[in-house]
Amino acid sequence: MTANCTNSMSKKSITSKMKKSMLDMRKSIGFNFSIALILAFMLSSCYTSKGVDYLQSNQQTIILPLNKGEQYKIQPSDVLSIKVQSRDPEQTAFFNLTSIENRNFQANPASLFLSGYTVDPEGAINLAIVGELKVGGLNVDEIRDLVQVEIDKYLVNAAVTVQLTSFKVSVLGDVKNPGTNYIYNNQATIFEGLAAAGDLNLSAKRKKVKVIRQIGNESVVVNLDLTKPSIIKSPYYFLHPNDVIYVETSKPNIKQSNLGVLTLILSAITTTVLVLNFTTK
Repeated sequence: MTANCTNSMSKKSITSKMKKSMLDMRKSIGFNFSIALILAFMLSSCYTSKGVDYLQSNQQTIILPLNKGEQYKIQPSDVLSIKVQSRDPEQTAFFNLTSIENRNFQANPASLFLSGYTVDPEGAINLAIVGELKVGGLNVDEIRDLVQVEIDKYLVNAAVTVQLTSFKVSVLGDVKNPGTNYIYNNQATIFEGLAAAGDLNLSAKRKKVKVIRQIGNESVVVNLDLTKPSIIKSPYYFLHPNDVIYVETSKPNIKQSNLGVLTLILSAITTTVLVLNFTTK
């Protein structure tokens, strides 16, 4: 009888020790996974300002010369907004396409594009009253001067304004809203083009942003470093119509994004271990 009791107590003791050992092991596993989870989270959310800030410099004030390069030359299919103004609106109305078509016309960038003068395949436009004008190969300022000379033949003290309304830029790659955007500013910079696309993502490679530009019959690809103030001196700092901006994703940040998946996996495992610990108590 005594021997049986001793054996029974011994078995219970062994069983109790095994359960305690298993609980300790599970707790240890849960603790280790929790630590790994915290570390993974810290790594996946680690972005330094050095990698994402634009125009980085230790100087408070930087003065750099702008390099606007050669002004854009008008090409076939471009759309121009031409407006003639003078003291007598009734006289200028005949030269303004929108005034003839709609007296209640409300000028805005989109409507100017839709109601502008489209350059034909021969590089010409047909201006009201004046007739055909060759504008292909000229920049906006040269076209304004050309139209001004023609308008002066009909009106006294009239002012002519010309704007390119078919200014579109495509932004692709690691940005918030990739796509094609129309920009109604003839002096738009690469930062304005990126802003129209919602700015770069944190994972974007800021030191090597590609700009693809059509020059004559050739396509030119250049790399720009947005973290350096010297970008302002680049002839590609100011955008041209039909430019394409491509933003790559940096390799380290690709790895960091993968850590996000690892974090979810570790979180699931840790939760499972904690549930097992709770159910076996």
